[in-house]
Amino acid sequence: MRLKGPMRFMTRWLDRAAVLALLAMMMLTTSDVILRKLVNKPITGVTELVELALGAAFFLAMPGVFGRGANIAVDMIDQWAPRATGALKRLAALLMVITLATLAWKMWQPLLDVISFGDTSADLQIPKIWFMAPAWAGVFLSLLAAITVLLSGEIESAGEGAAT
Repeated sequence: MRLKGPMRFMTRWLDRAAVLALLAMMMLTTSDVILRKLVNKPITGVTELVELALGAAFFLAMPGVFGRGANIAVDMIDQWAPRATGALKRLAALLMVITLATLAWKMWQPLLDVISFGDTSADLQIPKIWFMAPAWAGVFLSLLAAITVLLSGEIESAGEGAAT
């Protein structure tokens, strides 16, 4: 992992929380199907709970992906211009930071709107902030992880640990 210290600690805990959300989603879905088939009694609001768990799993795992450099990469240019690989990876990291910063900025006002309107989900009346907060936190913490990686200068080559 390229991150060190508090960022590494944070991403490990977020990864664990994402795994727990994924397990909860799988258990809810399995339980709902079993109850529906055996006793014709589905779990009320399972769709909302699965939606919440899916969002949490995806967005809480994002900072770890950016911190480890586990993004999907296609090595098309590396074969023809191996000397340019480092510069291209730094450019990609910079573009990643710009994209995540734009996402965090664009997500800020909708987050404030959800808080001010006090919307809730249809079946279980879960406040919509619980659906939006993992997304905003995941994007913001991914931005911090991407900035940390970019500033540390530890942009790995694809063969050293990033997915290809």
